[in-house]
Amino acid sequence: MLQVRHRLSFFYVERGTLAVIDGCLVLTDSDDRTQYEVPARATTTIMVGPGASVTTDAMRLAGRYGLNLVWVGEYGVRCYSAGRNWSENTAWLEQQVRAYADPERSLAVALEMYYRRFGARLERRTLDELRGMEGARVREFYRLQAANHEIPWRGRSYVPGNPDGATDAANLALNVINTCLYGLVETACHATGMSPALGFIHRGKAVSFVLDIADLYKFEHAIPIAFGVVARHKGDGTAWSGLESEVRRTARDHFRRTKLLDRVVDDMTSVVDAGHHP
Repeated sequence: MLQVRHRLSFFYVERGTLAVIDGCLVLTDSDDRTQYEVPARATTTIMVGPGASVTTDAMRLAGRYGLNLVWVGEYGVRCYSAGRNWSENTAWLEQQVRAYADPERSLAVALEMYYRRFGARLERRTLDELRGMEGARVREFYRLQAANHEIPWRGRSYVPGNPDGATDAANLALNVINTCLYGLVETACHATGMSPALGFIHRGKAVSFVLDIADLYKFEHAIPIAFGVVARHKGDGTAWSGLESEVRRTARDHFRRTKLLDRVVDDMTSVVDAGHHP
């Protein structure tokens, strides 16, 4: 069984060059040219942040050690691309596939996710019933957050890219924080070697499992961050220039401070394991 804890879960680099020197993976700082040896054998994933470059030799060494490289925004806030998974051991992927393919096990995983989100065991429910209950709870949570922060709220309105600029501040902030959260979860998914596509509540998307796991943190982390940023400006609910970058910076700092990435890995593996003990 792949145990992420047996290695350093994540090693984040930025503003430097990853190369192989004397057979070792080394990061050279772009500013003062200081060199730092990266513990390739003892690391699961290297997150390559802004201003970092990677040589071909470094990629070859990473492949030899089963080390996954993921290209991300600052502190893993966005996941842009990924190299090979830690494919020498596919145990967690196999666990995920077995749970996904068995209706009883798949429902057990979905029930575990709902329990972690809402704190109640919802037995003897179909997946469609669970989705309906979820929708009602999420809408109520939005309403309460808006009321607590004294923000005008007319309901969730999602328009990808905000093409006409008409999305209000709260909805735009929610769009941005969700994108940040999805990037963080996808980074963790690549680290464990599981498939982002094999979801248990969401189905039919290339990132269904990412959406499943991200939902575990929206009430506790994402939604309060979005409404909190909007509330600081005490406006009439209209989006302002710089809102998106402010939400991204706030998310980055919050994810780093709370070590959310480590928690995502633990939750991702444990909810899939719940499908084998329905």
